[in-house]
Amino acid sequence: MVDFTERTLGAFLDGVAERTPTPGGGGVAATAGALACSMARMVAAYSIGKRTEPENRGRIEGISAKLADADRLMRELITADAAAYTDMTEAGKAKDTGRNGESRYAQAVLTAIGVPMEMAAIASNALIQMDELKSIASKYLISDLGVAAVLADACARAARYSVRINAPEIADRGTRERLTANIDRIVRHCLSLKTSVEQTVDERLKTSGSSDR
Repeated sequence: MVDFTERTLGAFLDGVAERTPTPGGGGVAATAGALACSMARMVAAYSIGKRTEPENRGRIEGISAKLADADRLMRELITADAAAYTDMTEAGKAKDTGRNGESRYAQAVLTAIGVPMEMAAIASNALIQMDELKSIASKYLISDLGVAAVLADACARAARYSVRINAPEIADRGTRERLTANIDRIVRHCLSLKTSVEQTVDERLKTSGSSDR
């Protein structure tokens, strides 16, 4: 499987546009999530300076470390989503030919759902860090934090579509309903956090008189 993070940005975008199944919606969602984490990391990096209070410095450093972990995981999921889709497709072909592929296909479907579920969960965790950062971030980078929050929320909402498209393939109704309820809960949580960050960003932009760095 090609590691999509090793492609140039232009090659990746062209790959998305081509008539090929991967990278697809899940990979694009994870890319939005990785961009969100990277942008929030930049905000954190610029929010530490000579005048930063020791207490806030420690908080920001902790936030930055957690965002770095989220960023790394998101990047891994860009390719993991493509691998999960490929495996599900191959398992589906085996099942259709009657080669006892039912159990393999069922597992492949769960994996294909699990990857975007993880994206949404990571986006939620990243938004928690952004929500903590919002009041102590540099005033010159506050608009970038808003961008990061919007992208993280978009990642979770987009990942939800990847869950929904494959959920009907799950035979067990209880499992299907549990997974869809979980992704809905995560998306609601992300929206709440994104709204919280945006409110603070808007308030600080009004009082700072600065729209960007």
